[in-house]
Amino acid sequence: MSERIRRSELAGQNHHARLPSALREPLSRNVQLLLESRVPARLAWNDAAGKPRVAPLWFRWTGRTLELSTFAGSRKLDELHNGDAVAVTIDTEGFPYRSLRIRGPVTIEHVQGLTSSYRKAARRYLGHGPARDWCDRLREADQALLTVHPVEATASEMRGASYLAEPVSAG
Repeated sequence: MSERIRRSELAGQNHHARLPSALREPLSRNVQLLLESRVPARLAWNDAAGKPRVAPLWFRWTGRTLELSTFAGSRKLDELHNGDAVAVTIDTEGFPYRSLRIRGPVTIEHVQGLTSSYRKAARRYLGHGPARDWCDRLREADQALLTVHPVEATASEMRGASYLAEPVSAG
C-alpha cells in the first residue's frame, strides 16, 4: 500500500472509464446496500514506518469515487500524501456478512470548515435534524477531503458462498 502514484498519472487518468466492474452501474444489490448503509468505511494505509493503520470514517459514494473527510490535525493527514495507495472496506457486523473492498490512490484537499461531503454523509448517518445540529457544533472545525479513486473493487456476500450450501456435520 505504500506505493505512490505520480500526481501527473493520477490527474491524467480517466477514473470513471477505469472504474472496477463491482462499482459500475447497475450496482449489485449487495454493493448498493453497503454504499447506502450507515456502516463506517475503514480506511487503511501504511504510516511513515511502513506499519499498517486503519481508521473508521463516514463516507460518501459519488458514483465514481469514495469521499471521506477527516479533521485538520489528525494523524492520518501527517501520514497520507496525494497519490498514496490506500484500501477501504465497508462491511457489516451481522451475519450473514457483506463486504466491499476498494483499493486505489487517494487525493487530499484541505478545506476551511466542514467539507460538503461530510455534511451529506452526516445526513445519511444521523438524519437531517441531528446532522444539522452536529455540523453546527463543528462549524469552527477545518477538514480535509480524502478522495479514493478505485482501481480495484471486490464485493462479497456470505449468503451466496458455496460452502454455506454444504451440510454441517454433527461430528
